[in-house]
Amino acid sequence: MSGLLVGLDIGGTKTHAIVLDPAGRLVSEVRRPSRPGADGVMATAREAVAAVTASAGCSLAEVAAVGVGIPGRVDPATGVVHTAVNLHVDELPLGALLMEHLGLPVAVENDVKAAAFGVVSQLPDAAGNLLYLNFGTGVAAAAIREGRLIRGLDNVAGEIGHLSVDPHGQQCLCGQRGCLELTAGGGPLSLRLAAHGLELPSLLEVAADGDPHAGIEADRLLTSMTTAILVMALAHGSSVIALNGGVIHNCRGLLESLRAELAGRARSSAFLASLELGPRLHQVPADSPVAAVGAALIGQEQTQARLLGESL
Repeated sequence: MSGLLVGLDIGGTKTHAIVLDPAGRLVSEVRRPSRPGADGVMATAREAVAAVTASAGCSLAEVAAVGVGIPGRVDPATGVVHTAVNLHVDELPLGALLMEHLGLPVAVENDVKAAAFGVVSQLPDAAGNLLYLNFGTGVAAAAIREGRLIRGLDNVAGEIGHLSVDPHGQQCLCGQRGCLELTAGGGPLSLRLAAHGLELPSLLEVAADGDPHAGIEADRLLTSMTTAILVMALAHGSSVIALNGGVIHNCRGLLESLRAELAGRARSSAFLASLELGPRLHQVPADSPVAAVGAALIGQEQTQARLLGESL
């Protein structure tokens, strides 16, 4: 079969590789540990492509394009990855090196933007318009309008993790205080919870039972996440707001609590009430391979755009 697409989602700990058929259906998938450093990332990418094509029973000659989603600041026009901190990569021409190794067109995109592209492909009701917020170890977002990613200058559009929501709060690695990365990111949140013998899955339940430390953290989390949703919704206005990431999936009752928080704010604001944000929230299934799927589809889109001489 020709026209197959390969998608890689390279994360800080694991890499998810998939093969899609020309109709976008999943043919095969594999997971491999991610290796840190520039050489490690390259070795991971090469091995993941080899493993997933072998699993699919296809050769590279049957693959039309490869797409890669990876953390950090990515230049999609050149395929160069900058400052992928969790992978210990300062700068890596991943696209060019992987293209040389595979002899295939390769597109590289930020992992959150790739995931947003994957989500919108699975939601026909979104009509090509979507807001995507990922609350994982850190916090980031992406927006798609009329089927096109909004990238912004240097592809940093959606990096809301470094929006300061508490100017007097903990200092972030970026130099600011009280960034969303700290108040709603799973990494810092888990450390604060552990210091008081608390766990994320039961946080809202323990808070409802009156535990003061749980109450503080639950209020901070809900306020921060609601603020992030409002910022993205007011900036882009999409009808579908997709939520993903470990915090969303591991904290029991979080989606319902976010809807309740939005409804509470709307009761004192006719403007917010008119937005009807609660019903627009959509939780991405935990086992959905949206980042790898999005990477594969971006590989296809960018290959077609280059053939037509269009800008990305």
